[in-house]
Parts: sequence; structure tokens; C-alpha cells
Amino acid sequence: MSKSIMIIGAGPGIGQAVARRFGREGWSVVLTGRTAALAADLEAGGITAHVVPADATDPAALRAAVARAEALTGGLTAIHFNAGVVRNQDLFSMTDDEIVGDLAIDVAAGFNTIRAVTGLFGSRGGTILVTGGGLGRHPSTDWAVLGAGKAALRNLVQGLAGPLAAQDIRIRIATPVAPNSAEASGAADVFWMLAADPHAPWETVFRAA
Repeated sequence: MSKSIMIIGAGPGIGQAVARRFGREGWSVVLTGRTAALAADLEAGGITAHVVPADATDPAALRAAVARAEALTGGLTAIHFNAGVVRNQDLFSMTDDEIVGDLAIDVAAGFNTIRAVTGLFGSRGGTILVTGGGLGRHPSTDWAVLGAGKAALRNLVQGLAGPLAAQDIRIRIATPVAPNSAEASGAADVFWMLAADPHAPWETVFRAA
């Protein structure tokens, strides 16, 4: 049976590296995010890539995109939530709209992705991958909202790891060391390990060499 992964927040960096890594293993890839150039790049490399546009802050659109990806692939094997607003700014210099908008992507979109795909996987099982961040473990006032978002995602993944395992759904989070880590290919290898190894821990901290 062919395998497939949907990447929410596919774009330069980790999203692109994960798409290439899983594609090299023969998986088809579904991209949601800044995808035009990325899809062409994957196809040129012989990787089957589909593009499914969606507004990650719209729960209904997100569920529809996940359902579309399921139909395109004949059944998703994994989903990777990689969306986030990388804003180097302290809490008090941000506007009200910036705070609400960032949290809608960093937190609410992640929570809704997990809800949508858990319902999709049902009793057949699958893997949910989440891009975390060192800020979720080590707060910084200079990355206030991004850090809070990563901490919220980490908290949810940790809380769901046990209950979802009972449904044969593995939920995993990888924590790059920095918010703008250039070590995308190394992080992609970690995500591959989390998806391929059924005994992988719920969280892995990626450390650049």
C-alpha cells in the first residue's frame, strides 16, 4: 500500500525538507502553504506532489483540505503541522490584531489540524507530526507569542500521546533548537524517524551538530 503525508504550512525550510525526505522514501506528498515552487521542485525530483490550498485559520476549510488530501492519496498515512508565524517581537510592542492573528495560526490551527486528522484516522491508525521549537521549552521575551504557541502545542501533544496511542494513532513533536534553524534537512531526518519508528518517543529535541 502506498504511503502519503500532508504538510500543513509547507514552504522553505523544514516543510520543504520534510517533503523531500518522505518523497525520497516513496511517499506521495500533499502540500498546503507556500507551495507553487515547492511542488514543481518535488515533481522535478520524481516525487508525487499534490497541492491543496486552505486557510489554516478557518477550521471548516482545514477539515475540507484534510478530506481532500485523503481522497487524492487514497488514504493519508501521516500529517505534519508545520504552520507558524515566526515573529521576533516582544509582547508589548505587538498590536492586538498581531497577537490574535499569530495565535490563530500558531495554536488554534494546530489544535484544529490534530482534531481533524484524529477523526480521519479513526480506527485505522496513523501518525501526526508537529513542529515544535526550543521556545516551547525555554521562553524568551523577544519571541513572546511564538514561544507561547510552541509551548501550547507541546503541552497538547504530551497530553494526547498516551490516549491516542490506544487508538493506534501516534502523535509526535520534534523541537528544533532555534526559531530560524538552518538545519532543515537534519530536522527532516528527525521527523522521518518519528514517523518510521513505532517505538519513537512522543518528543524529540533536534540539536544542530
